[in-house]
Amino acid sequence: MKEQLDSQSKFKFIRFCLYFFFLLLILKAFYFQVIKGEYYRLLSFNNFTRTILLPGRRGQILDKNGRLLCENRVSFTLMVDTSKEGKLDENIQNANRLLGLNLTRKDIDVALRRSPVKTLGLVIRDIPLEWVQKIEANKDIVPMFQVEMELRREYKEGKLFGHILGYVGLITENESKEMGIPILDPFQEVGKAGVEKSANSILMGKNGWKRIQVNSLGREVEDPRLKLPGIEEKQEPTAGKTIHLMVDYDLQNYITNSFGEESGSAVFMNPKTGEIYSYVSLPSIDPNIFSRSIKKKEWEEIVSDPSKPLINRPIQATYPAGSTFKPFIASVGLEEGDLDLGTSFSCSGVWEYGGNPFHCWAKGGHGNVDLITAIQNSCNIFFYKAGDKIGIDAISKWGKLYGFGGLTGIDLPNERCGILPSREWKKSKKLGEWYNGETLPVAIGQGYLAVTPMQILSFYSTVANDGVRMKPHIVEGEPQVMMKVPLSLRTISILKEGLSRVVSSGTGRKAQIGGIEVCAKTGTAQVVKASAGKNTYSLEKEIRDHAWFAGFAPKDDPRVSFVIMVEHGGHGGDIAAQIAKVGLEYILLNKKPEEVKPPEIKPVQIGPEIPSEEQIQPKIEEQPQEEQNVTIDTSGGENVPN
Repeated sequence: MKEQLDSQSKFKFIRFCLYFFFLLLILKAFYFQVIKGEYYRLLSFNNFTRTILLPGRRGQILDKNGRLLCENRVSFTLMVDTSKEGKLDENIQNANRLLGLNLTRKDIDVALRRSPVKTLGLVIRDIPLEWVQKIEANKDIVPMFQVEMELRREYKEGKLFGHILGYVGLITENESKEMGIPILDPFQEVGKAGVEKSANSILMGKNGWKRIQVNSLGREVEDPRLKLPGIEEKQEPTAGKTIHLMVDYDLQNYITNSFGEESGSAVFMNPKTGEIYSYVSLPSIDPNIFSRSIKKKEWEEIVSDPSKPLINRPIQATYPAGSTFKPFIASVGLEEGDLDLGTSFSCSGVWEYGGNPFHCWAKGGHGNVDLITAIQNSCNIFFYKAGDKIGIDAISKWGKLYGFGGLTGIDLPNERCGILPSREWKKSKKLGEWYNGETLPVAIGQGYLAVTPMQILSFYSTVANDGVRMKPHIVEGEPQVMMKVPLSLRTISILKEGLSRVVSSGTGRKAQIGGIEVCAKTGTAQVVKASAGKNTYSLEKEIRDHAWFAGFAPKDDPRVSFVIMVEHGGHGGDIAAQIAKVGLEYILLNKKPEEVKPPEIKPVQIGPEIPSEEQIQPKIEEQPQEEQNVTIDTSGGENVPN
């Protein structure tokens, strides 16, 4: 009896175990087929399908007359896909032998780390067609390597529009977050500089995709008899929009050529609309070098180039304004009531202030000088005294209205603010209290002041447009008002008269145009102390003065404003004025330019030297490191009439 009970117990236990295992089997089957069914279905599906990205074509860029400046070109790229079957090291060895490369495991790891897709790495871009053929014909020995087609940018005019157009590059994680663009494509490029960056949302297309059936070797099945139903799906890509610039190709070419071998910048603009007709930054850089696989050595040569070709000079290089700032001081004095048309100051060539001598460029002085004559002859003593009377607070207040110390709003990225000094600014830089004597060098465009060429252009354009400051724009668009500066018509009339005399009978005579009254101001900004009291053309090129020329034309109905900055160009009335004339004649008269001649090297003057910096102004503390200029001004006054 006992043995019978034991047998029954064993049978029940065995039956329980069988039921339990059957239950586990059913639950497991339910888990795989129902809960995880879709996941495993996709895994199985992907064994014989492949999703191909269809790139969205980036929009073209045209000049104002419809000339093509930038388009897309077809390029082939070598990729590595570690999700494919095979050993990576063997694939690398076979690829090296097949293509004559010297790839290492480290190269592949770097490519994979850079890619947003962990298993897919971009190895080499712009590969030759023969490589494409070899990879496709030898899939059996390099299954992890594949060739993809992509669209890359081609900049038709190279350096001519380099700083305007900018360039594109592969999107980074930070850019993905900032732009709200998910990184699904290892080829996704976005604008990195210039219009490519500022208009990226307009230019960038949207990728599409299509799903294809592949065989065991990963090749597309083309025979319709072998294709499975419902496999091929497709979403068409969306192309980016074409944009038009306001820049004129011919004018851009003429102005660039007018610089010869000089470095600097030039911008011509419609003061009434903000449309930019020409935007030159020299030396420039060919954006096509970024549209291929730039080598490390090439990049190092670019960033170490002492001429700094990567700097977009009109908006990123800051300089002392020199005498181009004096008309601004005149406008502040007139509006604040500190100056009037009849205001005059005596200039004997030197003025004692706080126990320090402040000198004019004219050793014998200008005698009794009124406001218009002071602008015409660029009298330092007049503007020293005007600045002392006006004070730094009013200079700072009005400077902000004109755009000094801030952004002009131009539709290009990475614009710099420069420095508009004030009591608050000096305290924020932990430089101490503001002393009245520090206002004097600012009044002639020196001292702590640092401006970009676009800021100088903004001031002259505002005067030309009766006090309305427009937003400058390179891309076609509606005019936008940035600020209405409360300038009286009387102030504008006085400024125009003084500026027209600079060109008609002053230092800007080389910009004269028959039948058209040009209003402009020359400016010379010293680069180093060694240039004080010297003929700038007798010095080595790298320490010659910078040359400014800025203004507008015609006088009574301005249709164009301009700024020219020639680095180490000597006097503003020489090559800078000639460059301005080239642009003005083309815009106003549709006249092609004559050759611009570099200034003649003049003999060193014999006789008493013009006062040095120590004689001209008290020493001031060095500018804070983060606000340093591309070229730091150290002078306190000017050595030539401007």
